[in-house]
Amino acid sequence: MPRDELPAYSTLRAFVAAARCESVRAAADELGVTPSAVSHQIRILEDWVGQQLFLRTGRQIQLTARGRTLFRRLDTAFRTIAEAATTARAGARDRSLRISALPLIASSWLIPRLQGFQELCAKEGADVAIEIDTSNALADFETDGVDVAIRSAHRPSPNLISHKLIDLRAVPLCATRVAEEIKRPSDLSRATLIHISARPDGWQNWLAASGNAPVKPRSSLSFDTVPAALEAAAAGRGLVLGLDPIVWDAPIARNLVIPFRTKRVSAGAFFVTYRRRDQSRWIVKSFTAWILQEMQQDKHRLLANSRDIVRKQSRAP
Repeated sequence: MPRDELPAYSTLRAFVAAARCESVRAAADELGVTPSAVSHQIRILEDWVGQQLFLRTGRQIQLTARGRTLFRRLDTAFRTIAEAATTARAGARDRSLRISALPLIASSWLIPRLQGFQELCAKEGADVAIEIDTSNALADFETDGVDVAIRSAHRPSPNLISHKLIDLRAVPLCATRVAEEIKRPSDLSRATLIHISARPDGWQNWLAASGNAPVKPRSSLSFDTVPAALEAAAAGRGLVLGLDPIVWDAPIARNLVIPFRTKRVSAGAFFVTYRRRDQSRWIVKSFTAWILQEMQQDKHRLLANSRDIVRKQSRAP
C-alpha cells in the first residue's frame, strides 16, 4: 500500500478487533472471516506504519507500545462514528428496520415469509420501512446502520445478543454428471472445488472434520456468495459445500445431488443477532420473536425434508 494512502477501513477494523480480543482467532470469529484474513490485514497495516504493532508468541499476540497508542485512538474514533450514526438515526429507529442476512437464507427462506412480519407490524399500527442487506460481508453493527443480522457461525460474538435459529451441517453438492465421476472423497483430487471467498479454507476444513485426508483439486473456483456458487455447481462447474437443511429451499438445489455418503460435519448454526443496547427496542424485539417463531414452526419441515433428500441422494462409496 502506498504510504500516502490511508489504510482501508477493513484493515483498521481487523486491527482493532485483534487488539481488543488479544487474539487473531477471536477477532476472526467476531468479524466472520478466517484467521489468515485477519493476519493479512494486520501485516498490511504494519507495513504501512513501518513497524510491528503486535508481539507474537505462539498463538498469543500482545500490542507493542505503538500498537497500544494506535488502538486507543482508533477505538475512540470508531466509537465516535458509532455515536454519530446512532444520533442521526434516533428519530427513525422504530420506524425502520435494517436486516443484514446472508444471501442464501435471505432469498430461500426469509423473503418468502417476510409478509407475515409486515402484517404483524400493521396490526400493531406500526408503519415500518424494512431494508434487507444481502451482502456476504459481515455487517458492522456500529458503523453499517444494521439493526438485526442473520449469520452462520460456530460461536456467536459475545459482544452481541444472539439466538440460535437452526443448526447447520456442510454437505458436498454437484450436478448429476459431475457426481458420476466422484464416488468417494479421494476423487475430489480430480475435480474442481468451488469456494466461498469469505471462507477459503472451507473444503480443507470439511475434509479434516469428516476424517478424510487433504486433497489437491484439479482446479478451484471462488465466488463471493453462496447462491452464485450453487449456480456454478448446478451448471457442472464443480462441487460446492451446501448448508443443510436451508440449502434445500433454494430452487437451484433441485439440480444438485450429494455425490457420496460421508460423516456429518457441523457448519455451526444460523443465529439472529442484535446489539445489547437494542434489546428494549420494539422493532428489534418484535422481529426477533417473529423469526424465532417462524423457524420453530418450520424446523420440522426443514429437517424432514433434509432427511428425505439425503436418504434418496446419498450413495455409498
